[in-house]
Amino acid sequence: MIAKAKAISHGKTAIEYAMRESKHAEVLTKNLVQNNSPGKIHQEFIDVSKYNSRCKNKFIRIEIGIAPKDETNLSKEQLSEICDQFSKRFGFENHQWIACSHKDTDNLHMHMIVNRIGIDQKVFDTSFISKKAGLIAEKISRD
Repeated sequence: MIAKAKAISHGKTAIEYAMRESKHAEVLTKNLVQNNSPGKIHQEFIDVSKYNSRCKNKFIRIEIGIAPKDETNLSKEQLSEICDQFSKRFGFENHQWIACSHKDTDNLHMHMIVNRIGIDQKVFDTSFISKKAGLIAEKISRD
């Protein structure tokens, strides 16, 4: 398993992409999100993130690649558990996020879109976030 992450400003586009039917997307799990449509989910993120107007990149995009040899062995529940583990290890308990799987390429992969602004109004520090994502992916793979 490999992963990369980046702070982004285009949350609506990222959510729409993650949930796009043409990508054979399937919502695996979500946290602190009530709605099921991309537009309404984005609005939920905006409602929370407007408490911090100084933050420019208010969203985090995480891409998680599954090793081809592991694809057939993982159920939807196990993929959801991987996303939940990412959330816990990153410390996203107080942050809204959604996780979707994509099967539009040769390799199964997942997208997590996270609101950087927590429900406690704190901004998640994204320093070295891609390196952290890679380390978390490696630890989850070993477990």
